[in-house]
Amino acid sequence: MKRIKGSVLADGHHHHEHHDSCSRRDFLRKLGLFTAGGAFVLGNTPVQALQSSSLFRKLAGLETDRVLVLIQLNGGNDGLNTFIPFENDIYYNARNDISIAKNEVIQLNDTMGMNPVMSDLYPLWEQGKMSVIQSVGYENGDLSHFRSTDIWLSASDSDEYLQTGWLGRHLDLQNPDFIENPTDSPLAIQIGGASSLLFKGDELDMGITLSDVGLLEYLVENGVIYSLEDIPETIVGDEIRFMRIQANNSYRYAEAIKDAYDSGVSFRNYGDGNLERSLGIVSKLIKGDLDTRIYLVTLDGFDTHANQENDHPTLLAELSNAVHTFYEDLELSGRSEEVLIATFSEFGRRVFQNGAQGTDHGTAAPLMIFGDSAEGGLIGADPALDSGNLDEYDNMIHEYDFRQVYATLLSHWFGLSEEETSSALGGDFETIPFIRQSSQVSNENGVLPTSFTLNQNYPNPFNPTTTISFSLSNSAAVAMDVFDVNGRQVTRLINRNLAAGEHSVVFDAGNLASGIYIYQLRAGTRIETKTMTLIK
Repeated sequence: MKRIKGSVLADGHHHHEHHDSCSRRDFLRKLGLFTAGGAFVLGNTPVQALQSSSLFRKLAGLETDRVLVLIQLNGGNDGLNTFIPFENDIYYNARNDISIAKNEVIQLNDTMGMNPVMSDLYPLWEQGKMSVIQSVGYENGDLSHFRSTDIWLSASDSDEYLQTGWLGRHLDLQNPDFIENPTDSPLAIQIGGASSLLFKGDELDMGITLSDVGLLEYLVENGVIYSLEDIPETIVGDEIRFMRIQANNSYRYAEAIKDAYDSGVSFRNYGDGNLERSLGIVSKLIKGDLDTRIYLVTLDGFDTHANQENDHPTLLAELSNAVHTFYEDLELSGRSEEVLIATFSEFGRRVFQNGAQGTDHGTAAPLMIFGDSAEGGLIGADPALDSGNLDEYDNMIHEYDFRQVYATLLSHWFGLSEEETSSALGGDFETIPFIRQSSQVSNENGVLPTSFTLNQNYPNPFNPTTTISFSLSNSAAVAMDVFDVNGRQVTRLINRNLAAGEHSVVFDAGNLASGIYIYQLRAGTRIETKTMTLIK
């Protein structure tokens, strides 16, 4: 791994030039948004609606209410001061001034603890609704902010330069008439920030950001944002007319988003921080029944080369409070089951502090997953900090490739097939067990069945988990529900498109009372029902 000039504060003016180049790059990206897409302002926050990648169209075809909310910790989050190896003397020796004392951490197990400013997240941890995936990164980590960000967003190797994002990758040639027959809602929304490579596909319509909510109101009332009247009949006038037509066309989703935002109700008060405001908007759009599958929000400021002792806790506290408020809001409205929240950052920080009471660009770092379907707990080994387990620049070596996280989200959250997931990521990556088994559907490849069959669960009776298997002779929109003997729905185990084949799902009844339960499988117009017995 080559050290990037400007990746450490000691590089002086090169470090500032590195950041200046990032800013210039974002500025040019914003300029490039003008001729496509759709974005505007809700609650004084810029909102960008994205649509028209083939993966988004694939997600549009899934009969699912599942939503993924990605939180980008921009700047390179210091994982070692987020989740602290409080029994590791190397950690304290390497960070004399900025380490988190053992008696201050929120203990998660016998060796790892959470930064004390993240106490708002501890209830989710106790309830098993928070997973921490340790030491996530990639081979030959790049220490440039914008290059490493592009690697994460495009799911590329460090020496591979892709122009499309992992969520925008071309999977197939479905819906070739998209321009003539667009979907009713955007399938991905970015709130705030500059253009994101994450959502860029071969046919993506990018968005324009407007800073005045009055422009959005004008759009909703008039159907356009720019008037085509009183344009001079000149060559310049023709160019203006063309640009306005393109801009107006890009706002096809404004009314749907505004309607959802107006109809969504908040059950919690969100603060004034950018992340809380953004998640507040996401919550209202979800509860307003906008048919959007993916949201991206950003928290800036994690490039803590100096004064980390003060700046980093402030950022972690904002993140923790925002996620806590967002989850509670969804839970109170009965929508938390359909949402999974995942954090990511372009890289971590060095093991050793620098001379400015901060840390320089590093490599591996932890990711966080929140939600009812999170497996819960720490995943992976504690960070290895001894010299024999660091690279030549004293950076940590990753245990998990970041694309394993993406593969898990696509396969086990959205239910895409292995082939579809592999196409999106440009290769095969093992999944990581951070989504509960009862939230996953397995597809057992083999000879295609000739009938629609729901099998008896096994074991039966059971305590507290059992496996329900079934077969589909054709691909279909599948729903599987569990009811009590009074006909009240207990849970929905499946709600998505599934391919023809043998499938199984694990039902966890750990929070239910002993008794007889009914499980029902619906695939298209076909319905089959069986009973099962829980004995505790």
